[in-house]
Amino acid sequence: MSDLRNSGLRVTDLRVEYTGGQLALGRVNLTIPEHGIYTIIGPSGCGKSTLLRAIAGLIKTYQGEILFNEKSVHSQETLIGLVPQSYGLLPWKTVQSNILMAMRISHPDRTLRQAQEQQIQYWLESMGISDLVDRYPMSLSGGQQQRVAIARAFAILPTMMLLDEPFSALDAFTRETIQQIFLDNWLTHPTTTLFVTHDVEEAILLGEKIIVMPSNQEESLEVVDNPIFHMKHEDKRNSDEFFQQTKRIRKVMHKKW
Repeated sequence: MSDLRNSGLRVTDLRVEYTGGQLALGRVNLTIPEHGIYTIIGPSGCGKSTLLRAIAGLIKTYQGEILFNEKSVHSQETLIGLVPQSYGLLPWKTVQSNILMAMRISHPDRTLRQAQEQQIQYWLESMGISDLVDRYPMSLSGGQQQRVAIARAFAILPTMMLLDEPFSALDAFTRETIQQIFLDNWLTHPTTTLFVTHDVEEAILLGEKIIVMPSNQEESLEVVDNPIFHMKHEDKRNSDEFFQQTKRIRKVMHKKW
């Protein structure tokens, strides 16, 4: 059993540069405990998506170290579920086939198709889109595609989940509904999670802690405790604590941005 003090995601002195030498992500130091869920906010161009892509292994060249439970995050032992801004769905495959393929790639030893299809149905029902199972991505709205991408990420039972503004295409009412569904699913199946959002309220509702990234990439990020997270979800928005936390986060944003 690994030392609990060292378990989870640890990013040390991470720095990413473009081919021409321009800085894409400043020096990042960050620790997230195993099964923790942290949200990230920051101005455009600060490197939020770059951070997720480096952790996911989509960026191969960087300085620094990214570990999960004291091993490289890119080892075969760490299974990452990524929900990119573009959804990442294959247009020539149905909703079911998109999820089924991800499950087979991530767990090639599991060959019982019937069991996998039952799992797919479970996750689609959890996201409120079970009626879309035989549809193709191009026939879905942006919000529906986002739900499919999130269902796929949960379905592979990842070690770590990385989400890049996953609810951005949803209208306000649907967004609030899916936030609740997402959090309920995460509480039932907790996995180490980094969740990028441009919405301060969403960051407060869904993050145990909130990472505020600076506009000046040479500055360090700030991690803010979030006592609101442990309240009942339906009570959060209307509480005085939520209002005070919003003010606290905006103060950090003004300082960092």
